Amino acid sequence: MVRAGTVDGSVTYLQRIAVPPGARLLVELRDVSLMDAPSKLLTAQDYDLSAVPFDYALSFADSDIVDSLSYAVSARITLDGKVLFITDTAYPVLTRGAGHRVDMIVKPVPTAASGPADMQLDNTSWSLIELNGAAVDRGRDPGFVFTTEGQFSASGGCNRFMGQAQLNGNEISFPDRLAGTMMACAPGLDVQENNFLAALAAVKSIERQGPLMQMRAADGTVLMRLTLEK
Repeated sequence: MVRAGTVDGSVTYLQRIAVPPGARLLVELRDVSLMDAPSKLLTAQDYDLSAVPFDYALSFADSDIVDSLSYAVSARITLDGKVLFITDTAYPVLTRGAGHRVDMIVKPVPTAASGPADMQLDNTSWSLIELNGAAVDRGRDPGFVFTTEGQFSASGGCNRFMGQAQLNGNEISFPDRLAGTMMACAPGLDVQENNFLAALAAVKSIERQGPLMQMRAADGTVLMRLTLEK
């Protein structure tokens, strides 16, 4: 007999504003252990959202949980398909000393109408907030800094890598070989860094709405979500 377990908690934001009518909350539980593959979605729950804080509960089969692996929950609030708030830090659960209850804080994602100028990356810095569908550990400032003509530096939260991306409209590709530092990574950040590098190699296009950017694979899968640093 397969036993069922539950991860529960609350989701809120710190801004003193009302939840807009029609908003929805998505909470996900993912296996974030694999080094060279996207995180695995175990379960998710979608809610109509009228106010925060909001209590959530995710049920899972105990047989899906392996003590030696790592799991995390994340949340986002959307309106008409656009992300308004999102978790920007990792919330571990279930294993490696983490519990079954997590209270999450989501951060606002500014929105703006997109246009031709929005695709410009020259002299911009971006913070990585989501990798393979899961919130990231902030570590050593994960994200990208673009200078000119595709020159960039990037970090998955540990080491920093440098190279030149090929840009053509909304199409982008990163080099197979990157120069970079070789610092030791804290536990967990080594896994995140390897996931970041694997995702970087698969990025084929970008989609930008003002200060929000998504990097996508060839099949349209969102590999990374980033916000523009001010």
